[in-house]
Formats: sequence, structure tokens, C-alpha cells
Amino acid sequence: MSQASLSFRRYDDEFKSLTKQIKASLQDAEQYHDEETGEGKNVSNMLSECDELLQQMALEARSVPDAAEKRELLQQVRTYKSELQSLKDDYNKQSLMSSARGNTGNGNQHRERLLKQQEMLQNQNSQLESARRVLEETEQVALEIGEELSNNRATIESAHGRVRQVSSLTGRAKRVVASMNQRATQQKMLMYGLFISVIIVFFIFLKWLR
Repeated sequence: MSQASLSFRRYDDEFKSLTKQIKASLQDAEQYHDEETGEGKNVSNMLSECDELLQQMALEARSVPDAAEKRELLQQVRTYKSELQSLKDDYNKQSLMSSARGNTGNGNQHRERLLKQQEMLQNQNSQLESARRVLEETEQVALEIGEELSNNRATIESAHGRVRQVSSLTGRAKRVVASMNQRATQQKMLMYGLFISVIIVFFIFLKWLR
């Protein structure tokens, strides 16, 4: 397991521990009805810590060398982001409801503020969801490009191997042709020598007959 994978697992354990504490706190709305209370601040701080952990987990996931493991870890980060957004929504709703209970004297004005806040939250959530989808698509394209580059590199290396084989065969063919040319030259020289020897013997034989 790579160092990036080990770091991701540590952040993952810490994230799970924090979300467990957040869920336990959210079960009792009275404990955080006012964000100025200690418990309310504690939940808000833990949510912020979870955001930071997810950023670190995403960085570590992108540093993993194995493409399949990287894709799996990034998908896990996306799942955690959805889970964290759900916790944020629950926290905001509980905070708004608790705030409404504490300000019943200004019902109409408070309801109007709540509606505006809810609208702002919905708009922010829509923007975050849109940004998340763009990020997921970008990550997916980056992974596909990385895999394509890896496949191309393997193809190029294979082609280089075949070129080296062809070069080796060409070198051997050149040596064979050179050897054949050398033998042909030697055979020509031998034939010339035999021809000259026959002529000399013929002239000697003629002289002997005279």
C-alpha cells in the first residue's frame, strides 16, 4: 500500500469518527438550538473539520499511483461529500427551527427571514451540487486521459521492441549477404586460378609434344 493510501485511511478514520459525533449531537435538537451555545459551536466546528478532512482525502486520493485504486478512493470521497452535505442540511434546519421557537413574538418577520435563509441555502446547495458534478466529470476525464496515456505508452514500448527485433534481423541479413559475397569472390578467385592452371598445363603439354 502506498504512502498516499495510508494517509487516506487515517483521514478516513478521523472523518468517520467526527460524523458519528455530529449525528449523536443532532439527535437532540435542544442541545444546539442556539449556535452561540457551546454544543452548537462544537457541531459547527466539527462540520468545518470534516470539510478540511475531505479536501485532504481528495488530495491523497489523487496522489495514489494505481488508477483503479485512485478511482475507488475518489468515489468514496464523493460519497462522503454527499453524506456531509446531508448533515449540514440537518444542522441548518434544526438551527432554523430552534431559532424560530425562540422568537415567537416576531412570527411574521421571522418566517420571512427563515424563507430567505432557506432560499439562500437551496441556492448554495444547488451551486455546490453543480460544482461537485463538474469536479466529478473533470476527475473522470483526467482518469480516462491517464489510462489512455498509459495504454499509448505500452503500445509505443511494444513498437520499439518490434523495431529493435527488425533491426537485429536486418543486421543478421547484412552479415549473411556479406558472407555470401565473400564466398562468391573466393569461388571466382578459385575458378580463375584453375583456369590459369589449365592453360599453363596445356602449354606445357604442347611443348612436350614438340
